Amino acid sequence: MTKEQFEQRFQEARKNAFGRWTSILLALGVEEKVLNRKNQPCPLGGCGGTDRFQYTDKFGDGNYVCRACGAGGGFKLLMGYFGWSASTALRRVERSLCMQPTPAAPKRASKDSIALIHRILAETTPIVHGDEVDRYLQNRGLGMPSYPEVLRTHPALGYYEVDPATGKPVLVGRFPAMVASIHDRQGELVSLHRTYLQNGQKVPGRDAKKLLCGGINGGAIRLAPAGVELAVCEGIETGIAILKRTAQPIWIGICAQNLESMWIPDEVRRLRIYGDNDADSMYDGQASSYILARQFLKRPVTGDRRSAEVFIPRAAGADWANVLAQQAPIVERAA
Repeated sequence: MTKEQFEQRFQEARKNAFGRWTSILLALGVEEKVLNRKNQPCPLGGCGGTDRFQYTDKFGDGNYVCRACGAGGGFKLLMGYFGWSASTALRRVERSLCMQPTPAAPKRASKDSIALIHRILAETTPIVHGDEVDRYLQNRGLGMPSYPEVLRTHPALGYYEVDPATGKPVLVGRFPAMVASIHDRQGELVSLHRTYLQNGQKVPGRDAKKLLCGGINGGAIRLAPAGVELAVCEGIETGIAILKRTAQPIWIGICAQNLESMWIPDEVRRLRIYGDNDADSMYDGQASSYILARQFLKRPVTGDRRSAEVFIPRAAGADWANVLAQQAPIVERAA
């Protein structure tokens, strides 16, 4: 990657991350106490102290200030906190935003990628009571007597990071993982979503959620077959929460950017969209939900009319997994 290509990707990621840094940093493994906007010891580079560091996000760029090592933004914070290179921090932020910087045009998974997908799936087993995925979901208040077949357990999945010196992936460990299959509009398997786990929690200090292959382009994790009715949402945990609460067939879009372009089958007449409340990060969850609803309703239709409903939790930063855990009601609904 040339310097010019890096700068172009950096500026695009910075634009997309604007106003969303707190949730991005949390998703990438920065401890919540670091982001509490209070004076505290500096967590970067070992300069220490007792109250010299404060995360402010004052300008929407993940801003912080340290009276010893200086000020910076979200990228610099990630580099100092985890010891990442600039290219590693950029890749992690791009993945958290579901950005696919290359290739520019949609591209089907290669034969090697498909072979890897099937090899990993062959190593998985259905989720059973007491295994690591069940423990994780139980801890999130999302345990079920049985789980959709599309969600599976891998006992020790390799976790790779790109070596900044060589640009090649390096195995850094093996962890239990929740593995979810992603299918495209033709129903073909195109990618896997992996959630790496440890002791019933997401693996700490790492990017715990990863797509195996890019180019999902409106694909989804299908917890149940679509029919006349279909519910959709962003995250796996949110999808399980909705499935538990309503027993509706639900598809998962993985991120806001992909949710708004999700393919909805023609037989669906009633679409229910369970968006995240991103009032604390530029309203991406709300915007993507209403974009999908609008696109669905504007499509040409024969036969019965279509309807779309959008549901958003009340609290800023909440998703429906949070709502279920708190036993809160559905509070916002728009046709």
